[in-house]
Amino acid sequence: MKKIRIFIPILLAVIAVFTFSQCKKNHDCTMHLECYYSDNGIDTGDVCSNVHIVVGKEEYADYARADGYTDANGVFEHIFPYPALLDVVATKADTIWNEEDSTVVEVKYYTGAAQVQVNDGETTSKTILMVRTY
Repeated sequence: MKKIRIFIPILLAVIAVFTFSQCKKNHDCTMHLECYYSDNGIDTGDVCSNVHIVVGKEEYADYARADGYTDANGVFEHIFPYPALLDVVATKADTIWNEEDSTVVEVKYYTGAAQVQVNDGETTSKTILMVRTY
């Protein structure tokens, strides 16, 4: 009888611990991209702001795609709900205007690309070099 008196409270305590304790793991997969101009595709130059970022392809699931622009610091961030290996394409067109008559002098096009592996509960950072294409 004494064994049962000791066993029941221990059993109730074990059940309570398993019932009320939860493992709350952060499943957010954060992608942090930084865009920089590059003359040769190897070295970084100035920060490249207002770059159009496209993450994923058309055939990817909706949760594995993103679209947006870098901020003034050349940074784009997005949170994905699941781990994935994602394709990233970055494009930008810089227009140089003639101040006297407001005509376009030149348009410079820049492109960059990368693959980013985002993982559970981690922030993955990647630098994208923007190379002039034409």
